[in-house]
Order: sequence, then structure tokens, then C-alpha cells
Amino acid sequence: MKSPLSYFLISGVIILSVFIGAFAWRNQHLKEVPKFTGKSFSAPISSKYLPINADLVLHWKINPNLLPEYIGNYQDKASKNITNKQVKLIRDSSLKLISIDFTKDIAKFTGGYGSFAIFEMDKKVLGWLMVLEANQDINIDEQLELISDPDIIDKNITSTKKLNISKSKLFSKKINSNQSIYFLNDKEHILISSNPKIIKSSIDSKSSEILNTKEKYKKIQIEEKVNDGILLLEISPKNILNLIDQKEDLLRLDKTENLLSSINIENKKLILEGIVTYDIRNKRQINELNYNLMNMEKEFNIYDNSILINNPKKYFGDNSSHPSQKLISSLLQKSMADDYSKLIRLILENTQGNLIWVKDEEWVAMTKKDDKEKKAINDVLKKDKFLNSKLEFRDKDLEVWSKITTNKNDKYEINENIEAIIEESEDKYIWSKNLSSISNLNNKLYSKDNEYAENENNDFDDIIRIHLGQEKTEMLLNNFYPYILLRTMLGNQLNFPKRIDISASIPTINYPNYIKFKIKLKTS
Repeated sequence: MKSPLSYFLISGVIILSVFIGAFAWRNQHLKEVPKFTGKSFSAPISSKYLPINADLVLHWKINPNLLPEYIGNYQDKASKNITNKQVKLIRDSSLKLISIDFTKDIAKFTGGYGSFAIFEMDKKVLGWLMVLEANQDINIDEQLELISDPDIIDKNITSTKKLNISKSKLFSKKINSNQSIYFLNDKEHILISSNPKIIKSSIDSKSSEILNTKEKYKKIQIEEKVNDGILLLEISPKNILNLIDQKEDLLRLDKTENLLSSINIENKKLILEGIVTYDIRNKRQINELNYNLMNMEKEFNIYDNSILINNPKKYFGDNSSHPSQKLISSLLQKSMADDYSKLIRLILENTQGNLIWVKDEEWVAMTKKDDKEKKAINDVLKKDKFLNSKLEFRDKDLEVWSKITTNKNDKYEINENIEAIIEESEDKYIWSKNLSSISNLNNKLYSKDNEYAENENNDFDDIIRIHLGQEKTEMLLNNFYPYILLRTMLGNQLNFPKRIDISASIPTINYPNYIKFKIKLKTS
């Protein structure tokens, strides 16, 4: 398997894991969707066949045969058939990347759960293995005989006679002159791969425990922090991006050791949550001040776009070096999109307390009052030749930083460029580049009903919460390659979510080499 095909295969798996679930929460609440929240991450029994430390693993706990109709039945009449077709297209197109025709090859003997793994075999050549729960209502061997090509002349088939793979017969379906897909029925499970040696290795090692005690304990400890789900994804972004020679890092994930996530459906929301781990520890000082974002609940606003972040200087300052810090800063930049100006960068680089960023027509930022931090920003503005002045506005004294420039045209017009408008109160600063935005801020009340006001786990401190409306959500997803590929597969007919909510937190204990995240996509 060469790099281009590998890249699309991996993209297909990620797409399948995230976006096939996205259709399951469209328009109506799916009351019969299995609930896994409250239970720890638990892979199905099909996972016992997969190689230890595979680079990418996907598990599912709903029969892919039933998924399109199941989701379609809960939609309104206008969108039922469209949704059904789109889910089928995502499912079938993803499997075609590994030369499997879902309807012809595996639909009849597919059960209610399964697993899929991608791993390195030799010199950046990727191998893959799919394990399906066998449908016990049919004769599996008979169905495999129907799709196999028993009379083909294939040196790979000849070599499998020497493999002695349990007591089961190995079936083969020819894809082209140089490639075949192999199937093996192992009682309750069906194993599928493009290489018979992978199947043999899987059968031989399915009962072995290769992980050492330390690694096994670490794996269990991480899994306990993630909820179980309908879809489960385990991936090593660092290894995968290296294997496929992908230089572009997605949200700075190229330094990520592992990403463990689950997908659940709740009301009209698709919930993706998980853990991102690193092989580098980012030591947290025991006496480090904890500005808990929970204390800012009364100031969490009802704007379409808002971001709360604890100690942004940690992620944007000169000492920001840990991969997790770079991931957070990259996520913030992409969330702010074209609003990420020099001023907001200065505010982020110098704020050690909590920061609230909101966007209506224009953005406004609120920070804890700190003269030292403000002086650092003032010094940069002075260096850039901005002048400080006072402005009386509605019984408030505002500080304005601006400078005069000229347009070099026939009329030599004079412009006043405003870089910052600052309102100072007893305990905070309000920053903006727009006077009306500061004025309107006081006319809006902050909501106490925000979904991220909950504190789900006392073992973690929230470090960031992001709430984006549809416009900002589109900007964020349009920069995410798997989503672009998915829209292309569907002929650009996939609608964007109405909003996205993202939260990230770190352990309260003193070994934070991982970050916990939660993402909620909502259609209404």
C-alpha cells in the first residue's frame, strides 16, 4: 500500500468515525440510540484480534447495515431519503478505499460490532485488518464461498496453504491482477485483510498480552477518563503522519503520541470526547494559581461566538514550547479566524489570568485588571507609534490608541487608524477595536445556562472553552482536511452544523502529559 492510497484510507477512517455519526443527530432526537455515557471506554471483543499498538484503530457498536435506515427513520419526511443516501455513501465510499464493496462483500454476514486497524508492516508500507462480529443467522462459509474466487491462479493463495491458519478455511476475492482480499471465519468473528499473513498473525496472537505492566496500567488509566461510545477511535497521529509523509500538521497534532476518543449521540448533538497524550511531560508547578473557569460562569455570554481561556500567556508567550501548548494556541487562532489581529495576539501573549473573548459584529476581550500586563501591551503600541488619548463616552472614560496615516492617492486622504479601545473598571479591562462593540457589551446579559457551565470531573481543571456559531464553525471546519474531503465525497451537499462547542482540560495532579477534550456539534 503506497502513501497516496494510505493517506486517503486513513482520512476515510477518520471521516467515517466522526461524520457518519454526525448524521445520527440531525433534526430529531434519536431516543433509541444506545447510551454509553457514565461507562468508561470499552472496546468490543473484536479488538482482541488487532495488533498491539496499532497506529489507528476504529471500533463500532452499531450494525453498519442498519445505520442508514435507522438514522433515516428518525428524520422528518423531507430529509429522510437524503440522509439515508448520504450515510450509505459515506459508509460505502470509505470501504471502497480498501477495495471492499459493502453490499456485495460483507453486508450479509456483518453483525452488531466490529473493529478496524491500520499499522506499519515494513518500510512505511501500511497493513490493515478488519474484524466483524459474524451474523449467526446465516451460513458464513457458504456466503464466503459466493464472493470468493476459488480457481484463481495467485501465488498469494498458494503460499497460504503453508500458513496453517487455525482449522478454518481461508477465502480469497481477487481485486485485480496483483491484489486479493482475504477472509477467514473464526467462529464468532470474520477477519478480513489484504494480506493472509496479517490474518495468521492475528489468530496466533489474539490471546497474548504483549503490553508490559507499566504500559498496560497507563492505557487503563487513560481509558478510565473517557466515556464509552457508539464509535471509538484510537490513533497515534505522530506515527500516522510520519508513515504517510504528511508534512502538514492538523492542529499541531504531529507531536501527539496518542489520541483516544469516543462518539455519542445526545438529543440533537454529536459528542466527541477523548484524551490527547504526549511522550513529553509538561511539569505543572504545585503552587501554580488555578483560575477556575467555573468562577466565570456569570460572565459566560450569550454571543454566537465566545472563548474562555485560562492563562493564555502559557500558550502564546515566549516560553510556550510544549506540543500541547502549541495545539491550544493553534486551535484558538483557527477559532478566531480573521479576527486574530495583532492586538488580540498581544493580549493573549500577556494575560496570565482568565480571558473572555466574544464576537458579535466585532470582537471584545475581557481580562483581569493587571497593570503590569497592560504596561507590556502599551509599550508595544508605543513602539509601533500609536498615541494614547482619552475619550469620554456615556459617562465612561475610555483609553484610545490610534495614529494618523495617509492614503497615497491623488487626494492624499488622511485616515485615523484605531488599534485599541480600552475600558477600565474596578477589577477588569475590556479591550476592542470598535466603540459600538464595547457599548453593546453592557447591554447583553451573560447566560447561566451555557452547556459548558457544568463541572463533570473534579480531577480536571478546564483551561479553555470555545463556543462558535455557524459562520465561525464553517471557517474552522473548512480548514480541516477530513471535513473538506467528506464534503467533496457528498458533492458539497453536507450542511454545516449550527454551532460547535469545544472544551479542554488538564489533570489537577502533577503529571499532565495529556489533555482531555470534548467537542459538541449541534444542528439547532
